Amino acid sequence: MIKTWAWPCAWPTSSTERTAKMRLRLIAGAALVASILSASGLAYSHSGATGIVKHRMDAMSDIAKSMKAIGAMIKGETGFDAAVVKSAASSIAGHAERIPELFPEGSMDKPSEALPSIWEDWAGFTSIAKDMGREAKELAAAADGASQIDQIKAPFGALAKTCKACHSDFRLAK
Repeated sequence: MIKTWAWPCAWPTSSTERTAKMRLRLIAGAALVASILSASGLAYSHSGATGIVKHRMDAMSDIAKSMKAIGAMIKGETGFDAAVVKSAASSIAGHAERIPELFPEGSMDKPSEALPSIWEDWAGFTSIAKDMGREAKELAAAADGASQIDQIKAPFGALAKTCKACHSDFRLAK
């Protein structure tokens, strides 16, 4: 008995079907490459960072992730979840308390985005970090009893202003 080999799936019979399957494979491949590249973007931006610079870049990434999660709720991109807002704001407050220790004088090794103005105006820098911690705690408190997104918009805006203030004065422009 001679066995013939069969394709595990139906082979497209027309050139239109073959073209459609090729396009589908191309799109799927492109999507996979895009997702891998976007996922590795954060790792790439921190590549080469070591020691305290890496620790602070990781902390800033955590803060950004938390801000984006809350921002997506405010923009209506995701549903409002007061527990997520409270947790994210509490995480930001914890990072804010540690910001001064993450910036020992002269820690500007590449790929750091810190400007020398941090140490030239240490009082201003630490003041913004304290403001960030206070505003994050106020956002967490507002989220604790919140049932609507409008109840956290003002405290979130106040917190976002601390990020902008610090970035405009103490971070390399992107």
